[in-house]
Amino acid sequence: MMHTLWPPVMDNSDAPDKRKVECAVQIAVDWLIYNQLQGKDGGFATFDFATGWTSSYPETTGYISETFLKWSQLRKNEKIAKAAERALDWLIYIQKPSGGWAGGYISENRPEIVFNTGQVLRGLILGYLFFKKNDYFDAARRAADWLVNIQHPDGFWDKHVYMNAVRVYDTYVAAPIFEFGDLCNDSRYKQAAVKNAFWVIRHKQLPNGWFVDADNTLKHNDKPILHTIAYTLDGLLDIAMHTGNEEIFNSSLKTALAVEQKLKAEKMLKGRYDRKWIGYRSICNTGVAQVAIVFAKLYLKTGESHWKTSYNSLINYLLQQQLTMVQDPRLRGALTGSSPIWGRYEPFRLPNWGVKYLIDALMYNDLVNG
Repeated sequence: MMHTLWPPVMDNSDAPDKRKVECAVQIAVDWLIYNQLQGKDGGFATFDFATGWTSSYPETTGYISETFLKWSQLRKNEKIAKAAERALDWLIYIQKPSGGWAGGYISENRPEIVFNTGQVLRGLILGYLFFKKNDYFDAARRAADWLVNIQHPDGFWDKHVYMNAVRVYDTYVAAPIFEFGDLCNDSRYKQAAVKNAFWVIRHKQLPNGWFVDADNTLKHNDKPILHTIAYTLDGLLDIAMHTGNEEIFNSSLKTALAVEQKLKAEKMLKGRYDRKWIGYRSICNTGVAQVAIVFAKLYLKTGESHWKTSYNSLINYLLQQQLTMVQDPRLRGALTGSSPIWGRYEPFRLPNWGVKYLIDALMYNDLVNG
């Protein structure tokens, strides 16, 4: 059952009950498995309360596959691994001749997009390491080559980008490009990733940690959604951890501290934030889960207890929001796009990527809380 009080608060910093976390992950995984079985192609869809299941979404199928393989490794679950393999096989089948993947849902028949391709790359990298299938490595190389070849010399992407707009959340593309460079020991990919990170922190980050050009719309770019702020932050943090670069790490830390300050002061995270970190609109549950992941990474990196406290506050909130007290397999285990459900982010929908990030955030609980 979802939390019934409004506005919900994120102030319970107690360590979540481990059994409750384990159950929450399992029913979330079960929801994604059921989701995949509703289509015929192996991809993952979104459930809309008015219209039912969408067609599969290549971008999110890519990074859901990554999540499935991580959970499969933790729990030695062959069923979950097989679901990831089916998804990755479909993604290879629909890869564009350029090496990229289509934006949006597959039924929309859109051209290849930088951001979406980066998320499929995430799944393929772990898929290759898990299954040792050369097809996955070859597809990943084609994707990484395409991304590097169309990158602007200054480090950003301005070709094949969503809305034809340059955005900083492509750090979340740069991070898996770096990982692929590690995988094949090729500095060209690593340099491309680092170049993007430096462009963001030196040209697009304000002294208070806020990012310019961080939203996935044109209309609201002055107050980007937490979802894409978190993409940008997580991408920077991963590159910082891969490289050990202090400038990139300190820049990501600056943003994370600003977000944490809002959480502590207001006992919640709003859906959007302007350049003064003034919050707007209803809660974006996906963004909350993504921020929890960042806080967990920072706790594991620094050992500073305030990150653990903040992580627990967000996890306890998410556990309240997950749909648990229902038996309908279309609903049980999922997470609404917004809180309340009619909020502006994915209203009256259960986006599959929100469930992916819920699982990722919960998987950190054992590491954070012991």
